[in-house]
Amino acid sequence: MRLHTEKPEQTLINNVNIFDGVNETLMQGASVLVEGKLIKEVSTDEIDAPNAIVIDGDGRTLMPGLIDGHAHVMINNDYGVIERDSDITDLSYNAVIVMERFLMDGFTSVRDMGGPAFGLARAVNSGLLIGPRLYPSGAFISQTSGHGDFRDRADPGFSYADAGDLSNFERMGIGTVADGVPEALKATRLNLRNGATQIKIMAGGGGSSRFDPIDTTQFSKEETCAIVETTKDWGTYVAAHVFTDRAVNRLLDCGVRTFEHTFFISEETMQRIAAEGAYVVPQMWGISPDLAKNPLMPPAKIPLVQELGKEYADFGRNLVKNGVKVVFASDYVGVNADAERARRYEIWWRTQTFDSNFEVLKQMTSVAGEVLAMSGERNPYKEGKLGVIEPGAYADLLLVDGNPLEDIRAIGGQEQWFDAPEEWKPIETIDLIMLNGAIYKNDL
Repeated sequence: MRLHTEKPEQTLINNVNIFDGVNETLMQGASVLVEGKLIKEVSTDEIDAPNAIVIDGDGRTLMPGLIDGHAHVMINNDYGVIERDSDITDLSYNAVIVMERFLMDGFTSVRDMGGPAFGLARAVNSGLLIGPRLYPSGAFISQTSGHGDFRDRADPGFSYADAGDLSNFERMGIGTVADGVPEALKATRLNLRNGATQIKIMAGGGGSSRFDPIDTTQFSKEETCAIVETTKDWGTYVAAHVFTDRAVNRLLDCGVRTFEHTFFISEETMQRIAAEGAYVVPQMWGISPDLAKNPLMPPAKIPLVQELGKEYADFGRNLVKNGVKVVFASDYVGVNADAERARRYEIWWRTQTFDSNFEVLKQMTSVAGEVLAMSGERNPYKEGKLGVIEPGAYADLLLVDGNPLEDIRAIGGQEQWFDAPEEWKPIETIDLIMLNGAIYKNDL
């Protein structure tokens, strides 16, 4: 049952074991007092709040709302369908479903890493739409022939002078193709004007695009540094789609702060990322054997991706060994049923590649919250921390029947991906979902 209008002045949640997003040991037999949109008190002693609405947790686990560090809520169909047979209305109506299911899966914040999600963010903030907090990047910025150039083969012809034909991805604000410093700056500033909380660039090739081999380095140093500097002028940061050592080190030279994917980097590069206080945001299904079943993957790239997955199977373990801060990413993209199953599979698969439920839970809560806070003056949510349970933090909370530190299935992790049922169903073990102090699900 969703109770999105239920937002009492005070809510007291008693008799819970708290995972605070930071510590591996649960706080046993505790209580949390919520006042307005923030957590007011956390204690193992009785909290005096005579006027509060009281919820008995009955020994369940109370934890921070989950954070997805990399998703595309507006790229919610097959690429070919979007490019040839969709307009912005198709994607927008479908995004309403995407947003509600994110929240019902326990995700109270999402960093959108490419797409026209500004209107969705405004609708959530104004109460018109049920969904998580959104941190939109706007159109991802790509060079010609880069990972964001989704024109069909015949569109640009054989002369750059005939390259004015825009892809649907560009027309709808999913991506922007920009070449040279002036164009790159204009694209960056347009996203910031529209409300971007961070900027996303394509700095290397990818698996789902046809015309940019995965080993390529994209954007020159001059273009990259110019984008970073103009983003700093607005008090926020740049994130980059990237895979290789060469590209990551160029990005580090310019001051890029988060590295999306990055599966094929060396431990030396990992150490540099850690030393410079940057973050890696990988969707670990990218090195899963089940990736070959992804219908979005061009068939010609499947053998290469499979081989790289084997070669870099210890990628997650090496990140932790080298002190890199890692953020959870579902890379939600494509048909709803595929993307939703991928998100739940990702939760489970990460426990296999990082060998620790605790590490994965931190990636989904406190560490992800640190990245969201890097938006600085562009952060629309400055009143409290995200991803933690402590006084003064936002009251984004889940009450879970079970202990996800011991069994990740308690928050929806599943061992199947494309073999899982297509129909989305609520996660039965998440009994209560609170966002911003308001209760959106209460099955107690």
